[in-house]
Formats: sequence, structure tokens, C-alpha cells
Amino acid sequence: MQRSWLVRPWWAALFLGGLIAGVPGTAGAQAPQASSAIAPRLQDATPQAQQRVRRALRNRSASKRNGALAPLGPHLATLYYQHEAAGPAGVRRLFGSTKRTHQAQNARYHRPVSRDGRSVTVTAVATNTGALLSDLRALGLERGTRAGPAVSGRLPIAALDDAARLASLRGMVPAYAQTHVGRVGSEADTAHRAFEGRADLNVDGSGQKVCALSDSYDRSPTAATTARDDIASGDLPGPGNPAGRTAPVDVLDDSEPGSDEGRAMLQLIHDIAPGADLGFHTAFGGIAAFVQGIRDLADPNRGACDILVDDVRYNTEPFFQDGPVANVVDSVAAEGVAYVSAAGNDGQNAYQDGFRDSGKQGVVSSGAVAHDFAPSGGAVDTLQRITIRPGGTFRIFTMQWTDPSSLVDGSREADTDLDVALVNDTLGIVAQSARDSDALGLPVEGVLDYTNLGAVDANQDGAADSTYHLVIEKAAGPSPDGVKYIHSGFNYEIEEHAPSGPTLYGHPMAEGALAVAAAPFFNTAAYNANVDPAVLELFSSKGGIKVRFDETGIPILAPEAREKPDLTATDGVDNTFFGTDSAYDTDTHPNFFGTSAAAPNAAAIAALVWEANPGFTPTEVYDHLKSSAQDVTDRQTRNGAFVSVPSGVDAWSGHGFMRATAAALPVTLADLGAVLEEKRAVLTWTTTRETNNAGFGVEHKRGDGTFETIGYEAGGGTTAESRTYRHRTAPLGPGLHTFRLRQEDLDGSTTYSKEITLTRALSTTHSVSAVTPNPITDEGAVSVVVGKPQDVRVEVYNVLGQRVALLHDGPLSADDPKTLALGDNLRSGVYFLRVTGPSFTATRQFVRVR
Repeated sequence: MQRSWLVRPWWAALFLGGLIAGVPGTAGAQAPQASSAIAPRLQDATPQAQQRVRRALRNRSASKRNGALAPLGPHLATLYYQHEAAGPAGVRRLFGSTKRTHQAQNARYHRPVSRDGRSVTVTAVATNTGALLSDLRALGLERGTRAGPAVSGRLPIAALDDAARLASLRGMVPAYAQTHVGRVGSEADTAHRAFEGRADLNVDGSGQKVCALSDSYDRSPTAATTARDDIASGDLPGPGNPAGRTAPVDVLDDSEPGSDEGRAMLQLIHDIAPGADLGFHTAFGGIAAFVQGIRDLADPNRGACDILVDDVRYNTEPFFQDGPVANVVDSVAAEGVAYVSAAGNDGQNAYQDGFRDSGKQGVVSSGAVAHDFAPSGGAVDTLQRITIRPGGTFRIFTMQWTDPSSLVDGSREADTDLDVALVNDTLGIVAQSARDSDALGLPVEGVLDYTNLGAVDANQDGAADSTYHLVIEKAAGPSPDGVKYIHSGFNYEIEEHAPSGPTLYGHPMAEGALAVAAAPFFNTAAYNANVDPAVLELFSSKGGIKVRFDETGIPILAPEAREKPDLTATDGVDNTFFGTDSAYDTDTHPNFFGTSAAAPNAAAIAALVWEANPGFTPTEVYDHLKSSAQDVTDRQTRNGAFVSVPSGVDAWSGHGFMRATAAALPVTLADLGAVLEEKRAVLTWTTTRETNNAGFGVEHKRGDGTFETIGYEAGGGTTAESRTYRHRTAPLGPGLHTFRLRQEDLDGSTTYSKEITLTRALSTTHSVSAVTPNPITDEGAVSVVVGKPQDVRVEVYNVLGQRVALLHDGPLSADDPKTLALGDNLRSGVYFLRVTGPSFTATRQFVRVR
């Protein structure tokens, strides 16, 4: 069948998608306006300030930092001396125009400097004195928060010099944050058919509390509506809501100014799950503040949220290691709180390669050695050519390399310092990010931000494109295995050396998180008969970055490839104020595009699933959403073309497009049990509602084998009544047996129950179960049974052959399964369980992930 998609033209992609590289420039372009930068333009500081910055940061070396402001790096040092020389107005001038536009490249980044130019939000790393938070508060730090070695808050720029001299300070960086929004139509309720699920199953999210973390809730001075307006119009719950949804939004912290993107996210949740309670906490203020916000919302004594959703990411969140935000996400998920996160709007805008020592000096420092961009065996090339058209912007939000991070509590840290610079044809530096990363222990550089302010000719035909070059250089330490940066902007193109790769990183990579990709509503089956089920957005981030370090900073023997993103939800959803109206619907409401919009839609669907299945754990909610999703096989590229993505689980759409119909929402299953009766297993279970139940397949696996169907029990169809089922198996052999139910809907879709295990005793031999769960995120277990009484030793070894735990050393009774707990005191990594008896040895491999 010839497909007919609603193709978003390239110019719409530029504004709606945000991070688009390689998009052609507009014909008849207007003269560029003064740019609005994210990072301070160091070259615009006063000559006196620039000279003082160079002096304050001089004598960079791997072993000694003599510069007075070296712990702050060039961005913060420039802010300090520019403030001394020209006051707050001079600080504001470093960022160009202060006018906010609706273009994604401005709206989706958070500038850490306050609008009045007097303070800056920072993330600081403490030495081992433990006094940094109190020391910085004494210097005027506001909203100070601590998470392990990281301290975040808003510090007066005038206090930066005193902060740099603190014995408790190891280093400090600006808190650059990013949200995942394009320009803000569409109807997620219809695209996901959630209205059918609510009606057929009589669910609306009641009993669930869904809470958002974003920039702000009701702080924007330019938003067309306020929170009070949205309550009065029925778009948010609260006193005066015309539909009687009077429970107010629980706002724990709305202290950071912003665009009120969090309020727009809550509107989307309220559309799909109108019965759910809502909450909010800002995610801005630095990484430590973000971590504290998650803790507060998950705390039963404060937010008491069941589902958290965010659309924020910091540029210092590690690529190759679970950072402090990822770790707290895993922590709250283990406590029963589901976590949904926007996958990102970076597409595959990433350069990645092994670091190659060119043998040539760098441009930032004559003592540095430049990276060779050319593939091995080719001619050395230390310059990556980039074309930036007049008025165009090129940006590196974050560049990282394969080192562990000092932000992770108890971890080893970076011992390499890389810098990055953008230069012109004469090697003059036009933008750079060059701080002492190894001294700070962070394997991160960024933000590098440059706008080509070249003039346009009088005929408006456009000036000639400008050619620039990127240089990456090693200032100190050993050469890392790899280097990677994520690029963005508009009207630019990287001309060489494969600038594409995975871009999903940070806490959406956490095992406890559900990372959500985006598909526009107009390219879903509900709105386009030629689409089944959806076409992925051109900007939705690609997964595939591997976790290479455990929580202690030790390299993982086999780098962990996590399946991210997990799912796809729709974006382009109507709201009352966020964004501008698009040409893709017939109403005049603003439209909200980006994975920032997809994530709250996913969270709302999760609330419906959880209401229908109140006994589910977060993992069971995730598993159900994945098993009921529809495979996405197409995506739009940045040049407007449509291309295929691999069938099944893929690095673009995850498990596929989420559904919220009654067929997708599961039959509520309770009291699954299993007992042994004369060598046979007897399984019993009860359903509390049946609206589309074709029946249950009974599946079984022995030991660590694979599941096979061993029976079937017909379901109640659309009876909507509670039913009890019983299934008796054939005789079982000795050893461990695992069972689960495959619930089949009338439309052919399936979901799975939890697994339940039984051990049939032995007579003359032994049995050692698989370690479950595997990987272990909290605590695992193994079962050992012997056929006759004997002494048995159960040990755990790491990949180096070192014994790290002794679980049992002594007698076991015959036919009496011994269940042993493991994993609680183990670090992340691969381990081997060894069980030894007088006449046998058994080994089981497992993985521990914190």
C-alpha cells in the first residue's frame, strides 16, 4: 500500500524539532538578530576582564593549579571579573539579547545566570571535608542542596572569588539544564485511544498521584494563562474546576523562574487521567536540587507521588555511568514509585569515536595534544569542518569521554582533561570550553555556543556561508578510550567525520526509568489511515550509549547495553498557553511538541494501568506497557524523508507505540499461587475484572531454560465478572520449576503475569536454581537442594577470580531446598556463584546493578 504521511516541511522541522543539523538555509533569509546565548560569550567580556581571567586560570597542569579561580573554570571566572568590571548589566551583555523567542533552540535550554545578572546557579563538588554546603551558604548561597559530593544552589556572582578559595571546594561548574521541547497539536487522548480504555474499564487515574518535574509551574511572566485560569477552564484540577475535579495541584517547590513547562505537562496528564491527583517540583537549581526534588515527591510524608515524570537533563549527567539522578531514580523505583522521563530531542546528533593522539599541539593550549578526527590509517586531521550559515548557531551542550565521574558518591573519577574549541580558518578561537576537568574529576566539557553574526547582502540573497573547525585536545592525563559530543543549533552542517550516533544519556538510561520517545499525533493511526501505528518524530533521541563504569568507577567487563528508549508516546498536544498554534490541526490552541510532551502522556497512561491493576509494581507496569505496545517501523529524518527502523524492540522507538484501549489495559489478576500435589503443580488464580479476556496460556520453564506453553484455560470474554481458575500440570521432574500466565485479549494482544517458582525435591542428586532476579538491582536469591545429607559450600566470585562472599558452608538436609540471599553488599558487575559438594560443582553467572 502506498503510504501517505503528513510530511512536516523542513522549515517546520527547524522550529518544531529543535536540534536539527544539516537543514538547508532559508532562501531570502533576514538579517540575523542579536543572538541569545546559553553560555557567556567570553570574547564579549571587557578587555580587562579577559586579561584577569587568563591570569586567574594560568599555569594549568595535571599536577598543579596555581590560578586563583582555577576551581571555577573560564565561564564562572569570566562572570566574576565581568561583574567586577561592568556590574550586572555587563554580565547580561555576555549573553546577547535577553529576548525570549518561541524557537526551540532557546526555549529548551536553561541559562544558569539570573535575569538581573547578579547570581548564577552552580553545581559544586566538595572535597572530603563535608563542609561545602555550609561554607557556600555563608557566602550567600540560596536554595542550597546536597547530593553526595555535589552541592547545588544559586550563588551571588560577586562571591565567586571567595568561593574559589574555600578549602571545602574541589571545583564548581554552571548548572546548564535542558528540557526536551520543540515548539508547542494534537490529541494524545485520541491517538492512544485512552478515551476507550477509560470508558470500557471505568478507570480515570483515580487513586494515583502523578507528579511532574520541570522548570516551573506558575512563574512565567509571559504565559497567556495562569494556573488559576487553567483550573477555571477545566484544564487543571483545583477549587473551582467546572468538572468537579477540585483537588488542588500539590506544588512542593515552584521557586525557579521558567516558562511553566511543568504546568503544560500537567495539563496533558489531566487530559488522559483526569481522576489522578497531580503534583509539581522544579527540577532546576542544579543536579543536587533535582535529586532532592525527586526524593521529596516520592516521600510518603511529602509528595507521596505514585508516578513521577520529568523532561529535564543536565549537561554534567554522565554518559557512561549511572550518575546521582539515575541512582535516585533507581532508588525511588525500588520503593514502588514509577518514573517516566523524556528520551530527549537530539535525534542522532552526536559525534563519537576513539580518542586518537595526533602528535600535534592543540590551539587552546600549546602544551595540549590535538585529537585526530581521521579514521585510523588515514592522513591526520585535527580539524572537523563545520559550516555555519549567517544567523546560524552551532552548539555543543555536552562533550564527555570514557572516564568515571566525581559526581557519583564513592566513585573513582576522571583523570583526563579534554578541551574543545571552535576556530576559524586562521585557527583563531571563536568559542571554547576548557576547564580543568581532571582537577574537578568530571569527564565533561560544555557548553560551547557560537552564532555566526555575519551580515546578509543588500539583495537579501544571503552572505556566503562561513567555515569553521572543531578542535578537541587533551590537556592532561592518559588518552581516554573514547570521546563523544552532542551537537545542536540551526543553519549549520558538520561536513566530515560521521557526526551521528546515540544521544539518549543520563537518568533516562536508569534501569528504574521508563524513557519515552515521541511520535506526532498527525502521523498516528487515529489521524492517518495510512499509518500503523505511528511514525517517529525526526528529533526523537536514539538510544545505544553503553554503561561502562559501575558505581565505584570500576570499568564493567562487558559494557552494559540497555534497551532505551523503552516506549513511544505522542506529542503535539493542545494546551492553553505553551508554544504556538501549528498548521497540523484546525483549532487555535498552542501545540506542545517534543519528548517533553510525550513523557507526560506516557505517565498518564501508566496511571490508568495502575488503577486497573492496583497490585502492580513499577516494573510490572513497565512490562505491561511494553508488552501491549505496537511496533513502530518508520521514522522521519531531518531532511523530511521517511525511513524504516528495525522491527521489534529498537533504539529509536523502544518497544513501540503505547496503547490505552481496554484491550491494552490488562485483566486484573490476583492471588496467583502454586503448590505441589503428588509430583504435579497446581496453579490457581483469580481475576477481579474481565472485559476482553480470551483466556490464559500456562507457561513453564525448568531451571534456567526457556518458557514453553503447557496448557490453556479459556477466559470469560467480556463478562466483566470475577472468576477463579485452576490448572494441574503433568508430573514434574526433580529441580526448580517456574510458571507464569500469558493472558490473551480478544484482539490477539497478550500480557504476562508475575512468575512463580516451585522446587520438586530430589532423591539422589542435586539442583541449583538460576539466580533471580538477574540482573540483581536490590537483593537476589538462589535455591540449592541435595538428594542426600551432605556438606555444601556456596561462594561468590568476581570476574578476577576473587572470592567476595561466602553464602553457606556447612550441612544441608536431604530434599530440603536452601534459599540463599545475595547481592545486598555487592558492587555493580558480573559475578559467578559456585556451589560445591563432595561429588559435584555447579556454577551460575549473574549481574549486580546498583
